[in-house]
Amino acid sequence: MDVSTQWYVVLTKPRQEQRALEHLEQQGACAFLPLFQREHITKGKRTLRAEPLFPGYLFLQSGPADPLLSKIRSTLGARGLLYFGTQPAVVSTLLVNDLQRRSLCNENDALYKEGQKVTLQSGPFKHYEAIFQEYDGAERAVILLSLLGQQSELLVELSELLQA
Repeated sequence: MDVSTQWYVVLTKPRQEQRALEHLEQQGACAFLPLFQREHITKGKRTLRAEPLFPGYLFLQSGPADPLLSKIRSTLGARGLLYFGTQPAVVSTLLVNDLQRRSLCNENDALYKEGQKVTLQSGPFKHYEAIFQEYDGAERAVILLSLLGQQSELLVELSELLQA
């Protein structure tokens, strides 16, 4: 996109952020929906689920004269642009770039997958192989370590793991 583009805030219908994102992208838009991993307990099992960082909002990069801006209200999942007075809300490119860098955009971006073999690179179990189980927040992971014929769950810092 050229220098005259800006990031706008798009209001979405309740719990339809992903739908609005997909339909805007189908129209050729450069859109961004920041996601984060949230832990849920379903049937007694902890799982991570990607959820919008800002429920009801996503970001759209566009020029002020782009005809796409007038089509947002008719885009499935979207309600329209966020306005402050008579001007659409514009977000700093630096802020959006930082959010893109920090965001877990989708589960395919995750460094480790469930069931993947990992090696501990520090601590009392240095050089031991383990099996990655799940993320526990942004900085920790649950791994399965085989010791004395039994698998034990350990909570470790992500910085202690290497892909095996």
